Amino acid sequence: MMTQEWNKRMVHNLTFSQCRVLFRLHSIGPMKVSELADALSFTSGAITGITDKLIAAGFAVRTRAEDDRRVVYVEITPKGKEALDEIQEKQQEMIAVFFEWLSDEDRQHLTRIFTQILDKVEEYQKE
Repeated sequence: MMTQEWNKRMVHNLTFSQCRVLFRLHSIGPMKVSELADALSFTSGAITGITDKLIAAGFAVRTRAEDDRRVVYVEITPKGKEALDEIQEKQQEMIAVFFEWLSDEDRQHLTRIFTQILDKVEEYQKE
C-alpha cells in the first residue's frame, strides 16, 4: 500500500530505487557504481540499470577520476537535486497521509525510533 501511494505521489516518474540512489549521491557525493551497489544492497547489474536511467533523464552524470581514467563515478546533477527537493515535499505529504491520525506525542516517539534505527543502519553500512 505504501509503495502504491509512493508511486502515485512521485514526481518525474522516478521509482523508489532511483530515489534511493539520488538520495545517496546527494548525501555522500560522487560514488563508484560498485560503491552504490554495496551501500544500497543492489546487484551491480541493477545499479547499472538504475543509474543509466537517471543519467538518460539528466538527474545524474558519469565522471572519470582524474588520477585513474578507468575509475568512473556517478554524480547527482543540479536537475537531480531539484527533483530531490520535490520528492522530499511529496514524501512529507505521503507521511502525513499515513500518520496524520497519530497524536503529536506518538509521532514524536515514532520519529525518535526511526531516527535511531536509521542511525544504526548507517553505522552498520560503514563497517
